Amino acid sequence: MQTMPDPVTELDLVAYVDDQLDPWRRVAVEAHLAADPSSAARVMADLRARDELRLAFADPLPHEAPETRAAARKLARGLGLDRLLVRLAPMAAVLVLGGLIGAGAAGLGPLRVSHVVASEPPPAFIQTALEAHEAGRLRLSMLSQPAATRLDAAEIRAKTGILLPGLPADWQVQDVQIFPSPQGPSVEMALETPGLGRLSLFAVRPGSFRVALPDATQAGGRDVAWFQIGEVAHVLVAEAAPPDALREAADGLSRTLY
Repeated sequence: MQTMPDPVTELDLVAYVDDQLDPWRRVAVEAHLAADPSSAARVMADLRARDELRLAFADPLPHEAPETRAAARKLARGLGLDRLLVRLAPMAAVLVLGGLIGAGAAGLGPLRVSHVVASEPPPAFIQTALEAHEAGRLRLSMLSQPAATRLDAAEIRAKTGILLPGLPADWQVQDVQIFPSPQGPSVEMALETPGLGRLSLFAVRPGSFRVALPDATQAGGRDVAWFQIGEVAHVLVAEAAPPDALREAADGLSRTLY
């Protein structure tokens, strides 16, 4: 008696992109993709994004000075070239260092970047994150609105296309909700942390592909830190955490995504 193979699900496709399938299941998924061009195109796009992220966050060159890499990041962020920087960071660091040496040799003094050039307005989705944060605080204060503390990251990704970062083991999830935004469905999470107090983590697909390193700013009277990996942006909103600590937390979350 011949048994029918298990149908290929969205979770299988996600696991295929993440290299989490055994060889037999990979063959089943590839057979499914061969018969479904639209799914194959979507999976190929995810594979490309995965490989770009792996290249973007590869280890720096052995002889690259950390302060030189930091200077290259700051200059590229000011010019709005975050995605190009993370792919070409070693080359950018060499060019910046060469420019500094050349300027000094020519007697032109140190390289200066004006505040106008180096600054960049916060992305529009930060305002949505602040609104989601306030809505989440209101929900937690209402007895008639029960909190959803169970986090199913795989189901959220399958239904919304939003990949959530891995949370530290000592961060407690107080509420998880799907929140409407101008860019479509988003995820709003209320978190209690031992070192940073109460935080909210907002995730949304802003409609563009970008790799933006974690950055901190103030918006709406609150400290926020944000980053974007591929097609998903993430925003941490703090109740009372210092900006540097919030940026460090965002950096830790971003590293779980590549």
